[in-house]
Amino acid sequence: MNRSKNLPEWLHSFIYDEMGGSYEPDRNAFQNNLYSDEEKNRKYLGTYFPRSFTESYCIFANLFNNASYIEAMKTKDSVSILSFGCGTGGDLMGLLEAISEKMPWVENIDVTAYDGNFNAVEMLKSIIEHPNSKQRFKIIKVDYAPVPMTKSGDFPLICGAIKKSYDFVISLKMVNELYRNNIIADKPYSTFLEGLAPKLSNTGVMVLLDVPLKEKGYWLATLMSKGLRRFLNANDEYDAIAPLPCNVAGRECNERCYLS
Repeated sequence: MNRSKNLPEWLHSFIYDEMGGSYEPDRNAFQNNLYSDEEKNRKYLGTYFPRSFTESYCIFANLFNNASYIEAMKTKDSVSILSFGCGTGGDLMGLLEAISEKMPWVENIDVTAYDGNFNAVEMLKSIIEHPNSKQRFKIIKVDYAPVPMTKSGDFPLICGAIKKSYDFVISLKMVNELYRNNIIADKPYSTFLEGLAPKLSNTGVMVLLDVPLKEKGYWLATLMSKGLRRFLNANDEYDAIAPLPCNVAGRECNERCYLS
């Protein structure tokens, strides 16, 4: 099982030496990233980008070790990715690293990178456009979508504008901001899943992960478990892969688990 992963040497050098990333942990400072300026994004890049990279890589590398899943993907030389709330791209780069290592037959990558912070998207663009990012694949096509959500009703509008289907939909540590700012004011995780799960291909996988904080009096991980169960009960065509208890008893479980 994959439990750790360091940044590739070129990526570590690029974000710290060339892009000016700095390691300055401050959990409270990064709870609302929509309006982060360039300086704050550089701090995020040097502090939390590597963590998101490792989390994403380990999740997907372990999925790609599943023989049945890999067998279903071996017919694909191209894969599509929706990174919703991409930020500076740690989770996206972790996924690309896992694909590079575990799916050597994949040659083409088609990415939609959505985030409301224009500067963060520009940083992601610099990383994706780096020659070493493209070295492994023949083509990496990226549609950058720096469109902010600022009010209730924006989320369904953006979901409605997404017309493609994706092999991977990833969103790490974003739903908490939508919930905190009342962009999704009620049932945040089931609403998020209802909006984006229909964008998955027949073999598509969504990874949804959030921060270990309380919001509006509730632990977000507990809300996520509850939202996943609500979504699964309303949509028979989907199943939970992980966490394992949700895979085994996701629809029937009535526990308010702290799982993420």
